[in-house]
Amino acid sequence: MDSTFRSNPFRPRTILCERHELIRFGLKRVVSEVVDIIGEAADGMTATEMIRRQRPDFVILDVDLDVLNGVEVCRRVSQELPNSNVLVLTDSYHATKYHNQLMRAGARGFCLKSSGPRTLFEAIEQVTRALPYCDPKITQLVKQAPSTSMPNCNLTDREIEVLIRLDLRNKEIAEELDMKLRTVEKHIECILAKLKVPTRTAAALKAVQLGYVLLPKMPGRDPVTGVTHEQTVAELQAELAIANEHLRALLKQNELLKEALNEKIRPVDEEEEKRKRMGLNPKPENEQ
Repeated sequence: MDSTFRSNPFRPRTILCERHELIRFGLKRVVSEVVDIIGEAADGMTATEMIRRQRPDFVILDVDLDVLNGVEVCRRVSQELPNSNVLVLTDSYHATKYHNQLMRAGARGFCLKSSGPRTLFEAIEQVTRALPYCDPKITQLVKQAPSTSMPNCNLTDREIEVLIRLDLRNKEIAEELDMKLRTVEKHIECILAKLKVPTRTAAALKAVQLGYVLLPKMPGRDPVTGVTHEQTVAELQAELAIANEHLRALLKQNELLKEALNEKIRPVDEEEEKRKRMGLNPKPENEQ
């Protein structure tokens, strides 16, 4: 993390909204280095009420929340507390499914839980200064450039935005791209014609062949547990943060014990030094 950020006396009052307890605990231990955590929430409704009541400077917000999802929480925060900066901290799936909706809802920054502390601190530094930030991995997915493999397709930028979202329903595409449903349908008609394919499924397959990544980005999962790889990485990072805090506590306790022991030994050493200066013999061990 930037040393200037470390030395910055301003510590924004922060609310952390994360449904997974282990990850929330780990995140709290990591970010407490640079922000003051004044509240934690595991669901969207609790988060909204807490933010409304405590009026924080900064909010770290997951998208996958119960009761109210992160998009709605972000929208309410922006309406009621326009000066609160919101950093969305989530996974690739939710980041790429709701990116544009979150931007319109007022999110200032986007970061992946699996990116690690270095990227997280960079995101916090930018967003707490009211500057935009987007994890490069997310940007690469939501801002996909036209493919050079088939230059004669002549797809427009807007058509590419629709093309890479063909795994979503038309209504979901319309919500994400802030389009009318009929406009989405027209774009799909143009895409099918330009790619010379009969169906949207065929168009999606063609998009993959051309090197595009379909959104939302589907997570890789452990075949046994079914847990996503990103979730596993985030949990491991949380466990490491908790372990590091315990280690620091043990080291501090060790230093305090050393100081206490030195304080206990010092009077004996001082008395021996005084006897030496006076030319007296050291005390016999049985008198000490």
